[in-house]
Amino acid sequence: MILLTRNNHHPSFHLALPVLVVLACAEPGEETSGLGVVSESSPGAATTVSSTSNPSPNPGSDGATGDGDGDEPGGPAPDSSADPDDSASASDTAPGSTSSGSTSSGSTSSGSTSGSTSGSTGAATAEPGDEPDASTGSMGTGGDVPKGAVPDENLLVALVGDLGKGAHPRAVYKLILDEGADFLIILGDFDYTDSPSSFQSDLEAVLGTDFPVFAVVGNHDVKKWSGYQPIFEDRLAKIPGAQCSGDLGVDAECTYRGLHFVLSGVGTMGKKGDHEQYIADALAADDSLWSLCAWHKNQRDMQAGDKPDEVGWTAYQHCQQDGAIIVAGHEHSYARTRTLTDLGNAKGQHGATGMPELLEVGPGSTFSVVSGLGGKSIRAYSKNLHDGQQWWATLYTSDYHRKNGVDVKGSKADYGALFMRFHVDGDPNTAHGYFKSVGGEVADEFDIVRKK
Repeated sequence: MILLTRNNHHPSFHLALPVLVVLACAEPGEETSGLGVVSESSPGAATTVSSTSNPSPNPGSDGATGDGDGDEPGGPAPDSSADPDDSASASDTAPGSTSSGSTSSGSTSSGSTSGSTSGSTGAATAEPGDEPDASTGSMGTGGDVPKGAVPDENLLVALVGDLGKGAHPRAVYKLILDEGADFLIILGDFDYTDSPSSFQSDLEAVLGTDFPVFAVVGNHDVKKWSGYQPIFEDRLAKIPGAQCSGDLGVDAECTYRGLHFVLSGVGTMGKKGDHEQYIADALAADDSLWSLCAWHKNQRDMQAGDKPDEVGWTAYQHCQQDGAIIVAGHEHSYARTRTLTDLGNAKGQHGATGMPELLEVGPGSTFSVVSGLGGKSIRAYSKNLHDGQQWWATLYTSDYHRKNGVDVKGSKADYGALFMRFHVDGDPNTAHGYFKSVGGEVADEFDIVRKK
């Protein structure tokens, strides 16, 4: 197999260059589609064939603001779906109005363009009704994940989960586009209706078909995962330079524009021990400057509500050991810790240290964030569970807002997303994070330093 690739790390350089050209010489028995690459998968795993062609502009907005299910601008609608994981403290209303007006996704952002290439995938997918199997899955484009990667300067990543349908998630997508994010990681629970077509419709109405999007499986996605996963495989095939390996969204690692991230279904689908081993191996084998651990569920100590322990501390500890930032969804609020050095040790405050607004990551230290305000509902702060916990920096819920250790009076959560910008001010070892609501409130802001 011969791969001709171009490594575009500098933003302006990235814009000016033509799309990635990949030529594949198929071995006997391999299938190819146009100019593409056949990824070599592990035994028993399905294989994704990706292809590239000349870039085409993204479609514009369809102008829709809802889907007839009662989602109208002006804050969260009542959560009538009675999700089994929704706590009784879910908020029916939120302050501030949201605008779901869509926009064309063909605009450029942070030195890169969301317009990409058209392509197709030959991923083997399950028939409707098949149960997903975490032991098999798809390989992404480009085969092996590159080692020693450094993020592009000013690379901006958006992370959010728990989206729902209609106006609210569309407003969050528009925020992500307006902020100039270079790509999005969805932290599970896409639409809550087991409807891949509905999720895809909302996503494409604002972000188009080519905006780079990665995702992890959520508990509300498992039943129709065989329909959701191909959506992300198709988008992956259109992202120049993105390289993923494994079972996309379940047990996968990716590198895109120099950022390394592990996408895990730990606590959601498959055997917990298998996920833990995958996370440990993926992080140990990679020496990229920055890594993220992304999954859907969480531990009760790592979120603002009353969700139970579902992930287990081992996965968190593997990420802490590597110095990988941990980001999850599931609880419908926003919560960020201080720097943590002893995850799982609640009596020792999980080793919380340092200032709320300045985080340090590296071998043995990390921090954890829940970003679950994608549009489904907004939940309250569980005061009886979390008061007195010294590891919190910022909490943003339907009835309580603490920003870097200081209570913010009169502020209640609105939908929005977490943003993290890497390689800031010419220093690859620094990053800057913030949570911004669709109404424009910056509910959290912090700096991150990477230490070896």
